[in-house]
Amino acid sequence: IAERLVIVALDPGHGGEDPGAIGPTGLREKDVVLQVAQRLRARINEQPNMRAMMTRDADFFVPLNERVRKARRVQADLFISIHAD
Repeated sequence: IAERLVIVALDPGHGGEDPGAIGPTGLREKDVVLQVAQRLRARINEQPNMRAMMTRDADFFVPLNERVRKARRVQADLFISIHAD
């Protein structure tokens, strides 16, 4: 019996001209959540029968409706939106 591939859509929030929250040291949410998503993608892709896709993989802005469209296009089983304060 072949196991079904589980697809996880990772959505690091903000990006591009939208930095999200900015910490006291100037650390920007968009940078933190992109790093978290990249690490999570690697962990997911190590699992048998699981693959991760990212709604953005660099510092650019993707509107919410486009993020959802990207996840639906790959028929993602789970959509994880990543944010930080």
